[in-house]
Amino acid sequence: MRLLASIIITLFFSVWVALSLREDPGYALFSMGQWTIETSLAFFIIFLVFAFFAFYALVRFVVRLWRTPGQTMQANRRRLHRKARRLFDLGLRQLSAGQWIAAEKTLIKGAEYSENSSLHYLNAARAVHHLNDLKWRRDLYLHRAEAASNADKVAVQLLHAEFLLDDGDADQARVILESLHILNPRHPAILQWLARAYQRLQAWEPLQKLLPEVQKQKALGDEAIAELQAQTYRALLEIAAASGSLDKLRALWKQAPVKLREEDEEFVIAYAAALCEGQAIEDAETLLREAINRRWSIKLVVGYGMLGRGNATAQLATAEGWLAQHGDDAYLLLTLGRLAKRCQQHTKARDYLERSIQLMPTPDAYQELGELLQSLHELTYAGQCFHAGLRLLVGKPQEQSGAMLSAGEPAQRLEGPAPVAA
Repeated sequence: MRLLASIIITLFFSVWVALSLREDPGYALFSMGQWTIETSLAFFIIFLVFAFFAFYALVRFVVRLWRTPGQTMQANRRRLHRKARRLFDLGLRQLSAGQWIAAEKTLIKGAEYSENSSLHYLNAARAVHHLNDLKWRRDLYLHRAEAASNADKVAVQLLHAEFLLDDGDADQARVILESLHILNPRHPAILQWLARAYQRLQAWEPLQKLLPEVQKQKALGDEAIAELQAQTYRALLEIAAASGSLDKLRALWKQAPVKLREEDEEFVIAYAAALCEGQAIEDAETLLREAINRRWSIKLVVGYGMLGRGNATAQLATAEGWLAQHGDDAYLLLTLGRLAKRCQQHTKARDYLERSIQLMPTPDAYQELGELLQSLHELTYAGQCFHAGLRLLVGKPQEQSGAMLSAGEPAQRLEGPAPVAA
C-alpha cells in the first residue's frame, strides 16, 4: 500500500514539474573567461542529476577497487576457516573411532587456519596420548594449545593433569590441580580430578576436606561420591585406630556423614572394633546393639558376636532376644554359639552351633564347633568339623558322611547327605 502511494505521488510530482518547465523552461548562463554556455534550466537540472549519479558511480567503483585486495583476503580466510571446521569435525570422528594417527594428522592440518586452534591442539594431544610412546609430541601440542590466542588455560591444565594421572605421576598432577583449585575453588572438573589425585596418592585428610565441596558442586555422581566417602573414612579410621587415640576415633565418627554411620555396616563394625582396641568396650557393644535394633543386619549381628570382650552374659541375653524376634537364622545362631562359648555354657553353645550348621554350613561355624569339641576332648568329632570347614573354605563339596554333627545326636556321626552351603 505504501509503495502504491509513493508511486502515485512520484508520478504527480513528475507531471507537475514537466508541465511547469514546458510553460517556462527557464534560462541558465555560465561564463568562464572566453567561454560562455547558455542552456535552458530544465536541461541544466537534468544534466546535474546525471552528473551526480555518474560521479557517485565513479566513487563507488574506486572504493570497491581499493577494497578488493582486503576483501579477497577475507574471502580466502573464510574459505580456510570453513576448511578448518570440516577438518576439525573429521578429526573428532576419527578420534571417537580410535584412529589415533589419522586423527592427529587431520586436527593438526586444520589448526593453522582455525578460529579456535587451541581445540585442535588439545584433541591432537589426546590422540597422541593413546599412542603411549610419543609423550614428547603430546606435551608439544599441549604447549601450543596453551600458547594459542584463544586458549582456555584451565582446560589445557586439566587435560595435562589427566594425562599425568594416566601416566602414574599423581604427585605432579596434584601440584597442577591444587594451583588450579586455588584460583577456581568451585570448578567441578578441577574438584573431580583433584579428588582422584588425592585418592591415587592416598592423601585421605586433604580428600576428607575436599569431599563436601565435591558433593556441593556435584563434581561426581551420587554413587561415586558415596564410594569415595566410604573409602576415605575407612582409611582415616584405620589411621586413627593405629594412633591409639580414642579422642581421634570419636572425632572422626562425628565428622563422618550420617548415611555412612547408619548404612555402611563395614564402617560401623570397623569403628566398633577400633573402640574395642581402645578399651572402650561398652561403647562398641552399645553402638552395635543400637545399630542392630535400628536396622536388622546379618553383618552387624556377626560383628556383635566377634567383639570378644565385655559382659558376655549380657551380650548373650541381648542376642537371645533377637532370636525370639527374628527366628532361626544361621548367622544369628553362630553369634549365639560364640557368645555362649565365652560364657562357658558349652551345652548351649554346642546346640546353637549345630543348629547354625544344619541351617547353612559355614567355615566359621565348623571352626567354632570344632574348637568347642576340642575343649571337651571330643577330638574325633572336632577333627571332622575342622575337615568339613576346610573343605568349605577351599570350595570343595562336602563329603557324604561325617561332614557335620547332628543337633539331635551330638555324640554320634550323622550319616547321609550333608546340607549344601548357601
